Amino acid sequence: MKKILPILLTLPLCTIASFTSIGTLRAQQVTPDGTVSTTVTTPDGKIFNINDGTIRGGNLFHSFKEFSVPTGGSANFNNAADVRNIIGRVTGGSVSSIDGLIRTLNSANLFLLNPAGIIFGPNASLNIGGSFLGSTANSFVFGNGFEFSATDPQAPPLLTINVPIGLRFRDNPGNIVNQSQASLDGATNTFSSPAGLKYPAGLQVPNGKTLALVGGNVSLSAGNLTALGGRIELGSVDGDSFVSLNEINTGYALGYQDVQKFRDIRLSNGAQVDTTGNGGGVIQVQGKNITLTESSSIRSGSLSQAGGNLIINAAESVKLSGGSVIGTSADGEGKAGDVLVKAFDSVELEGTASALPTFLFSQVCGFSSECSTATGNGGNMTIETGKLLVRDGANIDTSTFGVGNAGNILIKASNSVDVIGTDNNPDYKISSGIRAQVAEYAIDNPGNAGTLTIETQRLTVQGGAQISTAGRKTGGNGGNLTINATDSILLSGASPFSTGESVGDTGRSGLFVSAEPGATGNVGSLNLNTGVLTVENGARISADNFGSGSPGSSTLDVRQLVIQNGGEVKSGSFATGDGGTLIVNATESVDVIGSRTIAGKTLPSTLFSEASGAGKAGNLIINTPNLNVRNGGRVTVSATGTGAAGNLTANVNTIRLNRGKLTAQNNAGDGGNINLQNLGLLRMENQSLISAQAFNDANGGNITINAPNGFVVAFPGQNNDIVASAERGTGGNIDIKATNIFGLEQRKSTPINTTNDIDASSQFGSQGTVIINTLDIDPSRGLFELSENVIDPAQQIAQNPCIKGFGSTFTVTGRGGLPTDPNKILSSDNVRVDLIQPVVNQKNSSSDTQNQSSSSAKAKPKVKEIIPARGWIFNEKGQVVLVGYDPTQTGIQRSQPTPPACPAF
Repeated sequence: MKKILPILLTLPLCTIASFTSIGTLRAQQVTPDGTVSTTVTTPDGKIFNINDGTIRGGNLFHSFKEFSVPTGGSANFNNAADVRNIIGRVTGGSVSSIDGLIRTLNSANLFLLNPAGIIFGPNASLNIGGSFLGSTANSFVFGNGFEFSATDPQAPPLLTINVPIGLRFRDNPGNIVNQSQASLDGATNTFSSPAGLKYPAGLQVPNGKTLALVGGNVSLSAGNLTALGGRIELGSVDGDSFVSLNEINTGYALGYQDVQKFRDIRLSNGAQVDTTGNGGGVIQVQGKNITLTESSSIRSGSLSQAGGNLIINAAESVKLSGGSVIGTSADGEGKAGDVLVKAFDSVELEGTASALPTFLFSQVCGFSSECSTATGNGGNMTIETGKLLVRDGANIDTSTFGVGNAGNILIKASNSVDVIGTDNNPDYKISSGIRAQVAEYAIDNPGNAGTLTIETQRLTVQGGAQISTAGRKTGGNGGNLTINATDSILLSGASPFSTGESVGDTGRSGLFVSAEPGATGNVGSLNLNTGVLTVENGARISADNFGSGSPGSSTLDVRQLVIQNGGEVKSGSFATGDGGTLIVNATESVDVIGSRTIAGKTLPSTLFSEASGAGKAGNLIINTPNLNVRNGGRVTVSATGTGAAGNLTANVNTIRLNRGKLTAQNNAGDGGNINLQNLGLLRMENQSLISAQAFNDANGGNITINAPNGFVVAFPGQNNDIVASAERGTGGNIDIKATNIFGLEQRKSTPINTTNDIDASSQFGSQGTVIINTLDIDPSRGLFELSENVIDPAQQIAQNPCIKGFGSTFTVTGRGGLPTDPNKILSSDNVRVDLIQPVVNQKNSSSDTQNQSSSSAKAKPKVKEIIPARGWIFNEKGQVVLVGYDPTQTGIQRSQPTPPACPAF
């Protein structure tokens, strides 16, 4: 990523905005109202000398009916050296229009109050020795209960009054507008333009002092505020509010604890707020909706001392667009201040301007060209909101260009985080992103990248947008990336500017941790925790080592992982450093499905670990009840360089492959192994493949399928293979333990056959081995042992002449669709025949039939005995008649008819 510097922002120098709620500007003049002893003299109607006033302790009170300063004019407060605070109010009800200079003597602070509103024009400037506070509150509140009010003007009491402790707002506070582009005595802020010019300071207070504007709506339209090493406060409140004033070393800190309703703050037309200094100053912006547009900025840099924090606090929303920026930088020995952005509803960053993104940042050496002296660490960034939206080339970034370490990013969005798309200009191709990194243009031996943590309900990254951490150069470690999304993570698509050659990390949407080329630092860890993780349409999750440092581990804890339509989840090594282990823990399922063509390049959906250099690939471990790989999806480990491939281990109950592949590929050294453990079912169809292949002199990897209580099933005639092969090395070993295997046989596999093969072979080297352990079948199981005693045949002859009438049955059911061999699979030629239920015999079977009397037998109705046919004859009419005896006398003959004493059945 190129160095994105706020210092390159362009700024219109003379843009004058109207703020309609202020009303029409009145003629400029300064006049006292007579409530205190203020006097005003003017030699020419442009220069106003303000004298006298009422002194109470270290406070000098002035009261004006009108207070406006014309262009080229000035309002000069002539105060004594021992005056600490000059406190002025405007009671006449007209807006103060200030387009000239306000001057005080010595180091006094100046407080100016006008409930009707205040406008600082393009030429407005301050030349005061202390802090400045401009407000549209109704009154200043003091510790003894006294209020110096502009709406109920009274003289201050005759007692000692300390500094004011707060601002009281009633009814409808007036608005404040700043358009100042003044450069008093050549004063500028610290940010260089592309032409090397300095931007004007606008309203400025001395270094280390406070500049505060607090009122109703606050607007900075092409207006600048500068307090180098000091403090800037922007506050927008509604009526019936109290804002506290707390005296600190750099002036005053404002508190909003007693404010119930806020109003809006807007910076536009290149407005700038800057507190960069030896000790970077504090900036606090408090309102309802805070908006920055058109390359406006709020920023603070620290030099020799630690910088202050930058706090943006919105009751509803914070919106940045058009190249606007908010951020801090460590440009010397001092640590940069932290950045805190809070908005109850949403934080939105959108778009770019002149190749520069809308930007929320904390950097090391962000504003300086001497990054070798930037030894201070970057500040941490925290964003707390309901919804975070970063789109159309906007970025959130903590980078180090210098020696110091970059700051960390923590995002807490209770509803969602959406990072979407790129800018619309094909010349720039800036992708939206959230990044914690060692910058691409960092010095040698830079600091480390910070960590990036996101906590939300739903995360969406699409259209080429990216969330990443990266280490670069000598010694710069990459940061850890952790995402906890209670509901889902959706990663989708690639940049619309991607080409077939650039559909790599730079073109894809996704999540990335890396050590970039030439880096000696380590790769950060990747940890994802969510319900449903979907990676689709060319998006990617990757942990890649392009350098020589150590890898980080990647762990995905999910309920469901879905990789589809060309999505990728991977760990990689591309140089001498090793790749990290990739672990997928899915409590329900892992699905790897299909492919997608992007910019003319077909991208299969893949879950994999790879190495293409001298480093080793990491292992791939999958723990889930169900693994489904279909429609061209792949799960693989590979090494195409001189390093070894990692191992693929799947602890899975059910694996379904439908035109899917589980593969390990190796070019050198030992081959990658495939271990499928705790299987209940492995099902293969439509040219599915489980393969451990080695090329050149490498030995083939081993395949272990452990399903002691399960089955391995391959649909017949579909070229489903299990292969452990080598080119010149030794073929791999295949070890299968299962209750049974259906549809696979051990033989040579070829790409063009339609058989399902188990093959452990080498083209030119030694053959591998195949070990298949299935459940043993005992042929004697189910048989009973015959008696060793000789049986007397006579004892088998029934002695009861009526026994043949009791009835016997013999039923033939067929084989019921079962295969003739228990090792054969069912096929479509086996017709299923269900078992039939024998007809229940309804005849009597009493054991004392022989003893029945003839009279009782006659008492029962005689039922004609049904005798089975044993032959046939021609009767006298030439007809065929079935008979119950054997007319040929060749079969066994009945010895005698049924005795009449036997009952009919």
